[in-house]
Amino acid sequence: MASHPTWTLSVQGQHCRSGTLEGTSLNTEAPTSDPGPIDSIRLHIRTARRSLTDTDRLKLDQKIQQQVKTWVHSQNPTSIALFLPFDGESDLLPIVTWLRNRGIQLALPVVNFAQQGEMHFRLWTETTQLLTNRFEIKEPVNTKQINNPDIILAPLVAFSSTGTRLGMGGGYYDRWLATAKPRPRLVGIAYELQRIEDLPRRDWDIPLDMVFTEKGRFSFAKTGQ
Repeated sequence: MASHPTWTLSVQGQHCRSGTLEGTSLNTEAPTSDPGPIDSIRLHIRTARRSLTDTDRLKLDQKIQQQVKTWVHSQNPTSIALFLPFDGESDLLPIVTWLRNRGIQLALPVVNFAQQGEMHFRLWTETTQLLTNRFEIKEPVNTKQINNPDIILAPLVAFSSTGTRLGMGGGYYDRWLATAKPRPRLVGIAYELQRIEDLPRRDWDIPLDMVFTEKGRFSFAKTGQ
C-alpha cells in the first residue's frame, strides 16, 4: 500500500489534529483536452477560482485573514513580503493596516523585465507610489529594496499535500528563493479548491513551508513553524 504524506492542521493558532492527507483534498481533475498536465491544472484552477461568487469569496477571505493574523501575532516578524490580489487570488488587503500597526515592514514583489524577469521586493508604505506592470499588477516604485523579508506570503495557482507550489508559470519566486540566504519562510495563501494531489514538481520548484486556506494552517516543514 502506498504511503501518504502527513499534515498538521492549526485553526486560530490551536493545533487540532494530524494524520495523512489521503481523502482530504478536493479531487480537482484537469480537462483532458489541454496541451499538458501543468497547463491543464492552471486553466482549471484559475477558472474555478474566478468563478467564486463575491459573497463566497468574502467569507473565505475573512477566514484566511484571521488565520494569518493569529499566526503572525505568534511569530513577531519584522518584515513580510505579500502580494496584491490578481486573477481571483485571496485578498489580504484588509489586514494590511493591522500588520503595519504592529510595526511590520511590508514589501511587494517587483519584476525587472529588463533583467530577464528578475524579481525582488520593495518597501510598501501608506504613501508608496504604485505603478502597473505589463501583467496589470501594481508595483511600488522609488522605495528601498527589502532583501531578506522574514516571511513571504505568496500567491499560488495550486498546491499539494507535500508543499509543492504551482504558480502562474513565470518562475519569479523560485528564482528569487534559489539564491536567498537566509531563505525566508515561504507561506502560500490559497483556497481549498486550489489543493491538487499528485501535483507535478519540477527540479526548480521551491516547496512551501506552509499554506493558509479557509480550513486552517497546513505545515509542510518542521513542527513549530
